[in-house]
Amino acid sequence: MKKEIFEVRYLTDDRDGRIKNEFVITRGGNGDLYVAVVPEGEGTINRGVRLCTSGGASFAAPGLTVAVAKAFEAIANAPDREGIKKISFE
Repeated sequence: MKKEIFEVRYLTDDRDGRIKNEFVITRGGNGDLYVAVVPEGEGTINRGVRLCTSGGASFAAPGLTVAVAKAFEAIANAPDREGIKKISFE
């Protein structure tokens, strides 16, 4: 049985910064997407943006939710390597 990935994280490869940030995309149970940039390993509560797929962002900026969904899939399908995290339901 394949585990369903609900969150992906991409750690910046910027070596100049003291604090490294992660780009985080979380897929909600209703299909909405949540996007945040947080310091490595930190949570996203009150730091993200909800992109509603049944109105909201999909209406206000057509194509935005599609692009973010493609970014989610790109990270989810990337080979396991340093800087890529995939979080699944157990």
